[in-house]
Amino acid sequence: MAWVRNPLHGTFTRPSGYDDLGWQLRYDNPALVACRAAKHERREFDNSLYRHRGTDVITICDECKYVYHTDMSD
Repeated sequence: MAWVRNPLHGTFTRPSGYDDLGWQLRYDNPALVACRAAKHERREFDNSLYRHRGTDVITICDECKYVYHTDMSD
């Protein structure tokens, strides 16, 4: 199976005024705990080099004004 490059890779720009929490491997970061408790709706941006690999998924919360990265690959 040939991997197909993700045309969106490297195009993400952190919105102005948003904090980048970096790579989050666990969900015990106080900012994430508070966001989940408040049931904020978050969106995701796949910044992975190859499509459907999940090696760099950026989660964005517009209410908390943060972004963070996770590796959801196999």
